[in-house]
Amino acid sequence: MFNLASSLETRNIVYVATNVMKGRPQLNSHSSDCYQRDGLDGLEAWDLAGLYTEYVGNGWQDKYVEFVEKWGEPK
Repeated sequence: MFNLASSLETRNIVYVATNVMKGRPQLNSHSSDCYQRDGLDGLEAWDLAGLYTEYVGNGWQDKYVEFVEKWGEPK
């Protein structure tokens, strides 16, 4: 099960794991040595989704960059 939390460093919403089947506590930078080592508070939504799907998007970011290069920054 993944719970909503907020990253102490970025203030973004992250998802942290709790193993309810085995009664294990929430894993995040406050309780997990491996997360403390890597400086993580949890998984961003796209990182979490990447665990379950191979979807890579439709390339909108590249299209946006091309638009800005051609027409300038949108207002």
